Amino acid sequence: MRSGKIILLLVVCLLVACEKQSPEGLIHVNGRAISADEFVFSYETSPRSVISGPKEKAYNQVLDRLVERVLLAQESQRRGLDQEPENARALRYLEDAAIRRELFREKIRNVTMITQGDMRHAFAMDQKTLWIQHVILDSITDEKPVAWNPNWTHTPINPTLKNVELEGVGMVDQVGWNDVDLELEKALYDLELNDWTAPIEKYGQSHLFRLLNIETNQMSSENQFIQEQEHYQSTLRKREEHARSFAFVQETMQPENLIIKGQVLEQLTQVLWSFKSNPDVVIGEDESEFELEAIRLDDIGASKLAQFKSGELTVDDFRFYYQMNPQKLEANSPAALRQKLVNAVGIYVRDVVFAEMGRNEGLHQRKEVTEDYRYWQERLLAAKLEQHIQVLSKDENGTDSTQTDDIASRMLTELSTTLRNQAVISVDMDMLMSLETSDAGLPRKIDFFTTYLN
Repeated sequence: MRSGKIILLLVVCLLVACEKQSPEGLIHVNGRAISADEFVFSYETSPRSVISGPKEKAYNQVLDRLVERVLLAQESQRRGLDQEPENARALRYLEDAAIRRELFREKIRNVTMITQGDMRHAFAMDQKTLWIQHVILDSITDEKPVAWNPNWTHTPINPTLKNVELEGVGMVDQVGWNDVDLELEKALYDLELNDWTAPIEKYGQSHLFRLLNIETNQMSSENQFIQEQEHYQSTLRKREEHARSFAFVQETMQPENLIIKGQVLEQLTQVLWSFKSNPDVVIGEDESEFELEAIRLDDIGASKLAQFKSGELTVDDFRFYYQMNPQKLEANSPAALRQKLVNAVGIYVRDVVFAEMGRNEGLHQRKEVTEDYRYWQERLLAAKLEQHIQVLSKDENGTDSTQTDDIASRMLTELSTTLRNQAVISVDMDMLMSLETSDAGLPRKIDFFTTYLN
């Protein structure tokens, strides 16, 4: 959304607005209520250039952009752009995404509870550093060893861990709380000095770990825990949500019996690799992204790429989902690219299944979902209207890109002005200026931005 609009015009609209302010909304635009939370979110995800300067100026600029987006989205609907098949499908996808986020909140976030005891236990573990000897065996062993085999060589557990040389032993890893995965962490912290773990199978290899020393922070205190308990709560919540999410995905997707069609996958791989290996072809903004609109997939577009209990996914479906939610396809060989495509297909099928599950449970009717969807819907429709005007200006001016951009900018400015003049807009200015944001009263030192994740 453009940020160079004249703020004065909007302020005048607000002063002369005749619509009575409803307690449900801070701002009203042709009956569309905008809450205080929505304004704060818009503020905190605005570019630095928009919110720099005095508070009143920054708030008005955010307000200007927010109102303009609503007006353009409303005009986009009036012109029927939301009914165009491509746009309608994109809107359905955005609603599905809102449903999936609500499904995550219901199934994972809302049932994840972190207690005071959990935080204290994590704090106690975090005061200990374990000195761990690690070896990868050539073959699986069923017996727990009692002595170090001189033929064994210590292998670092992961590159991020610190190493220390222990006399008579050699290099060992220093492992702290939250340094390794949960399964391994529990196994290591349950060890007594000089004990070995049983063989742990990971990635087709057999691993053994021995605890050689424990360093304990003797300076920890209750005050330190109180100061850091929010950190432990956040970390424990993320860990628990990750574990619950993994289990939920496994439980939900296993009955789907996903099958990826090898022949079609190979065809798609070869088409994409032929573009990736051509140095004269611009792939996308990132070398791992493809501009699929520029790649001809017509010959295989209708081919079934994957099938599962709830439906199927064609190559055209894959193209659509990739454009809406690109997955990194960075690869140095066709085989590696093929595996990236398999992972992407799995993600897209999971999204389809979860959205349908949420709809069946009625989540699409919840207020949280409708409000979440409306935010993304308006962003998309406003952008589609700008694209539509760009096309109209090209029809008017031909192929001169410079003049086309100028004409499109002028047409959009004139349209925006007309929409504002015709709109019924009201704002509770006292309430608006009383809102607190995350950087209220402080110099803005970072840029806020939003990344859309599923």
